[in-house]
Amino acid sequence: MKTIEIDHTNLQQHQLGLSPHVIALGFFDGLHKGHRTVIEEAKKKADLLGLPLSVMSFFPHPKSVLSKGKVHVDYLMPMEKKQQRLEELGVDLFLVVEFNLDFAALSPEQFVQDYLVGLNAKHVVCGFDYTYGSKGAGNVTTLADHGGGHFGVTEVAKVEVCGEKISSTRIRETLATGDIEFLQNMMGEAYTIEWCPENGLLPHYTLPAAGEYVVTLKCHDREMTGILQVTNDRQINFNRIGFISDKRMTIKWHKEIEENVFSLV
Repeated sequence: MKTIEIDHTNLQQHQLGLSPHVIALGFFDGLHKGHRTVIEEAKKKADLLGLPLSVMSFFPHPKSVLSKGKVHVDYLMPMEKKQQRLEELGVDLFLVVEFNLDFAALSPEQFVQDYLVGLNAKHVVCGFDYTYGSKGAGNVTTLADHGGGHFGVTEVAKVEVCGEKISSTRIRETLATGDIEFLQNMMGEAYTIEWCPENGLLPHYTLPAAGEYVVTLKCHDREMTGILQVTNDRQINFNRIGFISDKRMTIKWHKEIEENVFSLV
């Protein structure tokens, strides 16, 4: 997979250089079940058309930019991990567009002309609630019109768990309450972070709420399952698990250990 970083200084260069492709649109933080459904649908379309599959994402997070840094966004996955996972999903091109205030001010029509038609997209796949352009004025129902016949559009329906829409926002809310088992249902796999004993939590990961959890720690070929304690949004107490390493490790979260609220009589 090839990663291409796009901003206003190199947009024209990439407009001239990209061959026809099928593109999946979204921010794709965490690559949860909903995200993967969009990408899998785009992969089917790309295979049918005999075209490469691209994914377009944006960085930094729009909420952070639009608030001029006043809103802190808890990322679920760093860029390098996202790249790895997208390649595993069969993506050929990962287009990372710089999200800044000038980009946010583009009209929906201009976004489509510059970043979809201009970048040679022949089919666009996105979720039912995808929006684009200034103030999110464009949506899935306007994409085809704004494309002027240059590309087809596939809308992916809402993906739910227990009647709730799966979204990165809902995942962050679930992390904040420590409901790891429900989080796993939305992710479709165990929530995983990376930790460095020297520097702590690696950038663009988020810890669950303070509490005790059953986890699996892995460092190189060594793996151990046990209980650790999250003490705050940046700190972990490893005393109960007895896993000592001075190397970078992954932590898979399985479930929260709830305090016993009942007394034995």
